[in-house]
Amino acid sequence: MRPGTVRLLGTVLVGFALSATAACGKVTPAAGPGPAAPTGATTTPATATTAVTGQAVPSAATSATTATGTPKNTACAAFAEAHQSGVAALAPVGAVLRRGGLSKQGLATATVDLNAAFTAMHTRVAAAAELSADPQLKAKISAYQLAIEQAIVAVEGSDSEQAKLQAALDSPAMAAAEKAVTAACA
Repeated sequence: MRPGTVRLLGTVLVGFALSATAACGKVTPAAGPGPAAPTGATTTPATATTAVTGQAVPSAATSATTATGTPKNTACAAFAEAHQSGVAALAPVGAVLRRGGLSKQGLATATVDLNAAFTAMHTRVAAAAELSADPQLKAKISAYQLAIEQAIVAVEGSDSEQAKLQAALDSPAMAAAEKAVTAACA
């Protein structure tokens, strides 16, 4: 098995473990970089996200405690945060893919980076969907989550081909699902 595939599977498994742990409400602090939780504080998935992305990113659970208003506003704020952090993680990979003449190693690295960014984004969007009490909004956020899953599958099946990676990044299904959620949150 290729080392990139092993790393990818590890990243996916960590993402699933984090989402399952967050769903149970028992998140243990991740070892590594990131701020330590104050004594007596409950650790949120934002600390656990550090293990997946290598950087501390506010999570949907953090948004739920800081957002004001209705559950719809909380879910929409969490979705916006998940989407923005995902776009920020995907931007450098997109810039690399837009260049021509990438080496096999460059394409392999872009494949791993793209998959890791989509996996982290998927986990954050799932948390945002769980915050919605509105079934229609939850369905739209879940459709966006499904589009991200399809992008992950496309990346995994790309064989590190630049055109296939770019197509996964520019997924029309993901763009349409994003617009539907944005319209529902407006």
